[in-house]
Amino acid sequence: MRVFILSTQVLIPELLDPVEIADAFYPVDKVGRKINLLAKKMVDTIGIEKRPFVLDLKNLPEKRLRSEEDHPLYWGEKIINNFVEIVGRDSIGFLSMSYNISYHTDYLPNLITQIVLKTGLKLDRPPEELPYYGCASGVISIKNAVSYCRTHGKAAVVFVFDQCSNLAYIPTGTDDPYIKKTMKSNLLFSDGAAGLLIIPESMKPSRSLPEIIEVQTGYTPGDGIKMENGAFLLRNQVKDIVPPVVSEKVIKPVLEKHNLRKEDIKEWSIHQGGLAIINKLKDEEILGLSESQIKRSKELFHKYGNLSSPSCFLTFDSFFNEKKNKSGDKGMIVGFGAGYYMASALYVWS
Repeated sequence: MRVFILSTQVLIPELLDPVEIADAFYPVDKVGRKINLLAKKMVDTIGIEKRPFVLDLKNLPEKRLRSEEDHPLYWGEKIINNFVEIVGRDSIGFLSMSYNISYHTDYLPNLITQIVLKTGLKLDRPPEELPYYGCASGVISIKNAVSYCRTHGKAAVVFVFDQCSNLAYIPTGTDDPYIKKTMKSNLLFSDGAAGLLIIPESMKPSRSLPEIIEVQTGYTPGDGIKMENGAFLLRNQVKDIVPPVVSEKVIKPVLEKHNLRKEDIKEWSIHQGGLAIINKLKDEEILGLSESQIKRSKELFHKYGNLSSPSCFLTFDSFFNEKKNKSGDKGMIVGFGAGYYMASALYVWS
């Protein structure tokens, strides 16, 4: 059975100045002017315009949400209810939720059950909650949603979010051993959520929609992105390790299977792990994408930073909502991250 993406949703919380965040994490009176200036220099190097951020900076070092409306329970409710308005509550039979970091603390029943209760969904398959699959988690959820639609003939919802600000490492002073080790992760990651409404062909309207052709997943064990004693660490070598593996495991095999060249893919929705990682995919020995093919992902990284799991969904949403004829155009959603987990979804507008 053919399966399509009927609708997308993106949720971007309040945008903060990256310099404001740097000053809050590295105040001069606590870490000294040298560290404060180093953080601001890194802000300039990373190059993010505004960061979607839910952390209440005024109450540091305590980490709590600036607003209860930024709790993932409410994000999930908002996105799902928007999809319910499109197809009706009874037409949705499956929900897959994925994330890595959350401010959610009331673990039982699990978060996805709380969302189901809040939205009144009448699912005919148990919902799934997929934490800690890195920035590939949302694409893994797509795979499971597609499988459900093909076998059950009903709609499925993918809800993906991350709240990486909850991993912010607040240094205790100038002699804190993690003060420099965590600076990049503190200044790179943002918060946000996204959703996809996936439907079987029997529910498809007459207009052109992206048909999901294949979802490929991959895995290579590695700890270049990890937690250590409560500190979120990123090794510089990640930019050299991850892109080649992603290309070999979840991009090139899909292209070869469907007799496609990289030039045949017009819409590349690539996880915005950082400019160095995105640019690596231009290397001919890795994948050889053109500057125009990675342009959208780079633009959204500059605009918002690394949203973790929802990042590639954000790029896809920007393609999905373009007002032009796309019949026959092909695209690929590519997610990868800690673990190292990776996944890609090939689609064609039809």
